Amino acid sequence: MKKYFEYDRLIGENNFCNFSKEKKTLHNHIDAGDCVKIYGPRNFGKTSLVKNILAPKWESENRDNRIILYADFYSVESLENISIELTKGFNKAISAKKNLFDKGMNWVKSLKNIRPVWQPSTTGDGIGDFSIRTEHNNEIVDFEILFENINNLSCNKKNKKKGLEFLIILDEFQEIAKIKRAEAKLRNALQNLASNIPVIILGSKQHLLSQVFDRPKAPFYSWGYTIELHPIDYEQYNNYLNERFTQINQSIDLETSTYLQNKLNRIPEAINRFCDFIARDSLITNISKEIVDLKIQEFIDKSRSLYENNYTQFNKNPRKVLLALAKARVVSAVTGQKFLKEVPSVSKTGVSDIVKTLLDDSVISRDISSDGEFLYRISDPFLREFLIRYK
Repeated sequence: MKKYFEYDRLIGENNFCNFSKEKKTLHNHIDAGDCVKIYGPRNFGKTSLVKNILAPKWESENRDNRIILYADFYSVESLENISIELTKGFNKAISAKKNLFDKGMNWVKSLKNIRPVWQPSTTGDGIGDFSIRTEHNNEIVDFEILFENINNLSCNKKNKKKGLEFLIILDEFQEIAKIKRAEAKLRNALQNLASNIPVIILGSKQHLLSQVFDRPKAPFYSWGYTIELHPIDYEQYNNYLNERFTQINQSIDLETSTYLQNKLNRIPEAINRFCDFIARDSLITNISKEIVDLKIQEFIDKSRSLYENNYTQFNKNPRKVLLALAKARVVSAVTGQKFLKEVPSVSKTGVSDIVKTLLDDSVISRDISSDGEFLYRISDPFLREFLIRYK
């Protein structure tokens, strides 16, 4: 069966909804060689926008010499982990540039304090695999040395016209807040890059991002331009949904679409997944609020064991906090008297500690309202609906 809504993968431009203004702004920043940090909740399309749409367009303008280095920091727990992710990203980026090997390897002479290694393809297809190692043959290159070499490759003083152009994309960057000395060392490495090398940082955990970028004493304080991805306009998203629903003789009006979007925290990934679930029901034509509620129930029931297992991993007090958050849907003061009444036998300090752990583990998220208020909610809207219905 054909899929009419994309999810669980990076989305191409044809299936990407809105953010046209942010797209244009970011394109201009990349062209200018700027440093940019992009904020937005998880599953909001940040990676698709940068890695799958803008970066390939930038590369296509000078395909032979432009290189995209992408690294995901979501699982990093140490300085070595950061080096591992960046080394893997560099190796993959260079290996993808067949022309660098077809036209000779003079660019390798710009590398310092690392050894290039090339493994020919065993099947005869492609160019094989390129990788870098330390002078002591270690496969993990310290990220500070790696960035120095990116600088050497980009700013070839002997022949600038043949220097490589890099676009550096660092995803889920907020995780460095948990690693001692990571902020200072990365800040120093990035600030020594040439001014024509664009660096794009993506982040999803607002509470950690504020530690990295908002503290006056933080190494990354006042670093780069900022782009924030806010929820897509209700009407624009409704148009996007109907463009796909009409292909299978289904439709949804704006009021119902708004109801659906709010139910799912206005998260594009969750909305697309759920709308694909609706689209598979050939008996549905006009989608109403009642159908939305019914299909959410069906959706949860099909994965109930998954949510049950998720819930059983929490102890008694975290469960109380989760249930209270699910019932309230959005909470502005998790240590306020009103919320504390909903979590009996848990102290104010206990709630604060639980919330911090749940935030770090992405079980709940914290956003900032237009009034500057912190807003807390369960990150997965389907988990929230499961808790409301069954707990």
